[in-house]
Amino acid sequence: MTENNPEINYQLQKLAEITASEIRGNQEISVDNARGIEESNQKSVTFADQEEYLIKALNSEAAVIVSGYEIYEQLDSAAETNKTFLLTDNPRRAYAQIADLLTPRPYENRKISNKAVIDESVKKGKNISIHPGVVIAENVKIGNDTVLAPGVIIGPDVEIGDNCLLHPGVIIERGTIIRDRVIIQSGAVIGSDGFGFATDKDGHHKIPQQGNVIIESEVEIGANVTIDRGASGPTIIRQGSKLDNLIQIGHNVEVGEESLLIAHTGIAGSTKLGRRVTLGGQSGVVGHIKLADNTTAAARAMVTSPTNEGDFISGAPAQIHREALKEQAYLRRLPKYIDKIKQLEKRLAELENK
Repeated sequence: MTENNPEINYQLQKLAEITASEIRGNQEISVDNARGIEESNQKSVTFADQEEYLIKALNSEAAVIVSGYEIYEQLDSAAETNKTFLLTDNPRRAYAQIADLLTPRPYENRKISNKAVIDESVKKGKNISIHPGVVIAENVKIGNDTVLAPGVIIGPDVEIGDNCLLHPGVIIERGTIIRDRVIIQSGAVIGSDGFGFATDKDGHHKIPQQGNVIIESEVEIGANVTIDRGASGPTIIRQGSKLDNLIQIGHNVEVGEESLLIAHTGIAGSTKLGRRVTLGGQSGVVGHIKLADNTTAAARAMVTSPTNEGDFISGAPAQIHREALKEQAYLRRLPKYIDKIKQLEKRLAELENK
């Protein structure tokens, strides 16, 4: 279990203000960690969004329970407990905010290791953390409060903004631009060459990939994600988007604001995703198409054509989900249809013989 950080301590009133929550109970409590019900202690905030979990939370050591109004009112014993509550219409969101405040950032020590290799031309911001094994090439800019964990490699002419966190083994290739408050998990490679070749009878001839990658603010990129640089111009991940592990983004792709890409998704080159597009696990998207705002693709969808705003698609090739369900229903009934056709053919043959 992670030890409490003595430097992190919040008054409950401050947390209520930050999360727009209502306090029921002792308003003078201070807390220093956010944990699950079974792991909580007397300085913990915990979370319960269902009645069964709320009952468990009442019997836990947690000092504060984040919950919803409806669940709280349904529990007759809630008003008699010595627990303090933070109540809100969106308890999951409120707990996420609190946990973020009460959880120390990994690898943040505000020190620059003498075992890192840093070119003398690098421009370093204030309060940055650079760990052993980090390599930073020439003409790199690093913003304030950014953390580079062990083994991070930064190529030349890269820009990294404020409050970024790069986990161990991340590779940022030349010319990449990363804005503020970006998190990149271990093993991700940002700015590798796109898969561009000219093919003729003599073989496959590499096309130089001359663009770069731009990662806007508030983006999180999962472990072992690969984002290719543009062939010409940038590959762009827009503000607030979240990428799960093991995702491939091809050259000159644009991922719209606040999109969600689930693990094993692949997007081919020059495709544009609108705002708040969601791609389910193992989705594939062909190149040179546009997915409109609020498109949702189900898991394993093979997206081969543009979408309209708000479309929910599934299947291979992907189509509107309700149409895909109809097709699946017809396919399940296909053996019965075949039997009926055979019976009709037999009867027809008998009639023709007469």
